[in-house]
Amino acid sequence: VQFRTNHVPLQSYLERIGKAPSATCPTCGDAPETVHHFLLVCPTYALHRAVHFMPLGFSGRTLATLLNSKDALRPLFTYINATGRLRTVVGALVGPCSGYPDSDTED
Repeated sequence: VQFRTNHVPLQSYLERIGKAPSATCPTCGDAPETVHHFLLVCPTYALHRAVHFMPLGFSGRTLATLLNSKDALRPLFTYINATGRLRTVVGALVGPCSGYPDSDTED
């Protein structure tokens, strides 16, 4: 939900709430670090995107798929963990688990 609403501790949000002096991406310095930039554009994470979003095919290159598709949850979580970008703030993200609604694993 935080990624969908842009309430993620990335620079653009942190600047908006007065917790960072700039919205510029700290890893590439090329653009504001938004959800779109972090997930789909930042050159720093190009290899992570290629590895983790590859199973999603072409649709894995859109925010609509990444943030709304059940099939994208596991690749999205592994990408976020692999980048390490949010680890100090939110820790490691745990993917979908059995027992939760819409889980894709069996007990």
